[in-house]
Amino acid sequence: MSKGWWLAIAAFGSVSLLIGAVTVFTWMVDETHFDRPDERFDRLTAQVAEVPGVTVDASERWVEAPIFFEPNARIELSVEEASLPALLDAACTSPYRDSVSWSLRVRTEGANVVAVHSDPEDPHGARGERCPDFGLDVTGLIAHVDRAVPGLDLRATVWGRDTLALGTAEDVPDPLHDLLPLVAHAEDLRDAAGLHPDRLVEINAADLILVIRPGEQERYLELLTRLVEEHGVSSYWADGGGTPSDGVEKVQIVAPDQEHDEIEDALRASDLHVADLPVRFIPDNP
Repeated sequence: MSKGWWLAIAAFGSVSLLIGAVTVFTWMVDETHFDRPDERFDRLTAQVAEVPGVTVDASERWVEAPIFFEPNARIELSVEEASLPALLDAACTSPYRDSVSWSLRVRTEGANVVAVHSDPEDPHGARGERCPDFGLDVTGLIAHVDRAVPGLDLRATVWGRDTLALGTAEDVPDPLHDLLPLVAHAEDLRDAAGLHPDRLVEINAADLILVIRPGEQERYLELLTRLVEEHGVSSYWADGGGTPSDGVEKVQIVAPDQEHDEIEDALRASDLHVADLPVRFIPDNP
């Protein structure tokens, strides 16, 4: 074979390798899923679907580039509160041994919805069980939600093992006012979720972002109630939500211009951990 042929083959091989590398890189960037069906996973999905009050919204088992031999799996469910114990029992006792990410949307008897998500690294239980680990006591939290807030769509997550994050993205008629019960019961919800009393509670919504430190619940509720009812505050952002692009931590508030001085005085007198931060007032219609 002539030298020219060898050069052509080498060039073709190099181009093929380059195209292959670009393709794999594109798959990695796009997080392209390649299905990896498994009868055991299908049986697990069917098993939880048979629990009364449980609906399978999505299930998938796949691999991603560049490690094609480590399968991932997820199951997304809608669950009635009364069905939660049976669902968790089915998940824990399933013979499927590989890791699964579980996402649950649990509708409570009081018309709240609580969404929780587990990491795929589910621990083995004492009997060799493989149970979803949501980082919190899901049944305890959900049992308490209806006593705390009415008709909200919440996401419950534990950040860094020390913060219970309660988020809602839904529109409510009077956003800040309707979220005050969440502030009033923040520590109760933390306790119901099985977290230690020294843990923080973060509330994250479109018009309210804050962190309640241990012992601050009553003072924060008193401050926000006053700001809403007496000074017309419609949005309040602190603890990250109050930090704009300049990187300077501050409290950001939407309120009528004539109320600014009294609002800032109330914040300074609150004895909260944000009491001494700069305050930025944002126009209601910028």
